Amino acid sequence: MEKLTINDIAKLAGVSPATVSLVMNGRKGISEATREKVLSIIAETGFKPNAHTRRLTLKKSFTVSIVMRQRSCALFNFFSMELLMGIFQEARRLGYNINFSTVDANNDFSQILDAVSTGASDGAIFIQAYEPTVIDTLEKEKFPFICVDSHLKQDGKHPCMDVDYYHAAYLATEYLISRGHRSIAFISSDDSSEYFMRNFTGYTDALKDHELVCRPEWIQKGADPEVPTPGCMDNLLNCKHRPTAVFCTGDMLAVEAINRIHKAGLRIPDDISIIGLDDLIVSEYLNPPLTTMTVDKNQMGIDSMNILYRMINKQAYKQVNMIDAKIIERSSVRNLSLQQ
Repeated sequence: MEKLTINDIAKLAGVSPATVSLVMNGRKGISEATREKVLSIIAETGFKPNAHTRRLTLKKSFTVSIVMRQRSCALFNFFSMELLMGIFQEARRLGYNINFSTVDANNDFSQILDAVSTGASDGAIFIQAYEPTVIDTLEKEKFPFICVDSHLKQDGKHPCMDVDYYHAAYLATEYLISRGHRSIAFISSDDSSEYFMRNFTGYTDALKDHELVCRPEWIQKGADPEVPTPGCMDNLLNCKHRPTAVFCTGDMLAVEAINRIHKAGLRIPDDISIIGLDDLIVSEYLNPPLTTMTVDKNQMGIDSMNILYRMINKQAYKQVNMIDAKIIERSSVRNLSLQQ
């Protein structure tokens, strides 16, 4: 059987090919009766335009670009990989292909800029990658994009999808408090001031709300999630007033903290408790398995692609989108309240 074309659908519906294109693109300017008639014929015939026809008719590439920062630590990318699976799933459902590029330390964003100038892409998703000059260029070109887990200020200036890290840090600290811990330390990287401040504020607010003291020596900033560094956890172990629990603002930081505790001849959670943030796949295989904060990274990817699709098609969307975290209880936190 010969494959149907848009012209065939137009003849069957008694309308112009341009009207069929408007219906397929979800555009206004035609009556509901006509829209329903065209959609009914499309459904009855099982009409699916080939990619070339769709591009010519709708003047779109049906491709989106994903820009992701290259990391030296493969484990660190587990968060992004789960997120990517959600993006791929939703892109396939919406009929979009994916162009993928990574940005190294030199911040080479030339690939996405080329895609914008040539029309090779309809929109972009930036994952943990952000460069103000590039974003400014995309905004001037009115090119649809969304920043995902890029730790931007939540001021609505740029479309973003992010984890509510303040709330995650608050819940993690409050969980330790509910287990009887009163001496709680904090380990964080300092590669993003916005990320650090959201976590730090959530941590300190939880302590304040429960009238607990936060000793300056318990605040350890500067851990590197990609290159293991012993300093932060060793500093805590050498404190005159050693904390009973530590909140790490990333599971990779918790992995290194656990290694340093074991090297010091101490046991987890008997001597010191650890809670992380990310719920990377490696976390449940640690010794002991890590209690951590998890987010639905797959859903985060689905939502990100859906928002970009709405932007591309000039539909309403939320500028700032947040996803909540929840506790995953494993074995790295001791319940001190049972001994009180």
